[in-house]
Amino acid sequence: MLAYGVDAEEAFTLLRVRSQETNTKLRVLAARVAAELPSVCPPAVTTELRSRLDQLLWTA
Repeated sequence: MLAYGVDAEEAFTLLRVRSQETNTKLRVLAARVAAELPSVCPPAVTTELRSRLDQLLWTA
């Protein structure tokens, strides 16, 4: 959702369509994406993003 700037429904649609295109169960595809995300997102960005999200959650 964050990377593509879409809401939850659109993100689910993206995963569902890709799941159908590749004939891969949605839960398997989602697990793969979640597992590989750290390898495509540099740690410095992850740390900064996590810090900003923490701030947002504490002040919302």
